[in-house]
Amino acid sequence: MANRVEKKEELVKKRANFEKNINRWIELEDLTIGSCDAILKKSKSPIVNAMMKAIKMDSQKHKELLNVVLECVNGTVTFTPEELTTVSSLLETHAKVEKDAIDMAEKTLTDSRHFVISHIIKYILDDERKHFSMSTDLNQFKSHIYPYA
Repeated sequence: MANRVEKKEELVKKRANFEKNINRWIELEDLTIGSCDAILKKSKSPIVNAMMKAIKMDSQKHKELLNVVLECVNGTVTFTPEELTTVSSLLETHAKVEKDAIDMAEKTLTDSRHFVISHIIKYILDDERKHFSMSTDLNQFKSHIYPYA
């Protein structure tokens, strides 16, 4: 019996630590957003500004996702296979579009000879790969949250 109590206490501590880390991470994303804003105010370079805006938008997106994580942990957001079933075919279509974007970015990168442009295209390519992964992963979640889906 004491072992069960210890395990439960350990789980409670792990969850509290997890939530603390997520909240700290959200604070770090806020710092990143503020840092980007400071750079944007000072910079006159279209390249620097575009990159800082991209980083800022990513940090804003990270905050949104981290808040959803907290809501999931606290049980205020649930996720069912039925929710995915209604958008399954749309997710498949979306994944194909992302795959086409990956192919286009790879072709464009092959033709690029400019150092800065090549790096910008690589950043976009990384995002397109991530988008493809996210859209295919979402469709596969069905079998993990309901093994018979």
